[in-house]
Amino acid sequence: MPRAIGLLFDMDGVVCDNMPAHEEAWRRFFRGHGLEIDPRDFRENTMGMPTREVLRYYFKRDVSTAEAEELAASKESLYRELYLPTRAPAAGLVEFLTSARAKGHKLGLGTGSKADNVTFILDGLGLRPLFDAVVDASMVTRGKPDPETWLTLAEHLGAAPADCVVFEDSLLGEEAARRAGMAVVALATSHREDEFRHASVAVRDFRGLTPDRAAALAR
Repeated sequence: MPRAIGLLFDMDGVVCDNMPAHEEAWRRFFRGHGLEIDPRDFRENTMGMPTREVLRYYFKRDVSTAEAEELAASKESLYRELYLPTRAPAAGLVEFLTSARAKGHKLGLGTGSKADNVTFILDGLGLRPLFDAVVDASMVTRGKPDPETWLTLAEHLGAAPADCVVFEDSLLGEEAARRAGMAVVALATSHREDEFRHASVAVRDFRGLTPDRAAALAR
């Protein structure tokens, strides 16, 4: 029986090009708290982290779960307001996912976002039926770069880590996939191709990639 190949997708910056809206929302949020964030620092050191960890990073102090939830609600509401007018799937994504499902690959989404933002993207764009499993921030205890998100998702899909390929746009997510023992396809939406250190392939979107080419990267 052929092995099950798992194709595992990050959400923000991968299934949709929404990171500019997230970054702008964070910039406005922290400015309201008297802080200016450096875009390069944000992309390299916090992009892909759970919200509570982002807050800790910039506030340079511990942030309780209750405080994080309150602050996150404000920031995420701003993000959704900013992104809603241009909300759309990544170029070629729907065709890629549909073809991959037809070929029998297992499709999963693993994100550090909370359920409300997952609903905003997956249900708002009608993408949820294309995925066999979804793992969000509430389902893990350690966010990226820890591999827990990807390992949990692989378990839900019934695929061995070595038989999985991760699609990531963040350096922390790429590192999480490496630690999980999974191959990586880099989406160069938030970083240049040469900034990724472990990706087997780097693409701008899904139009120049086939499921067979991606699945062949699994070790």
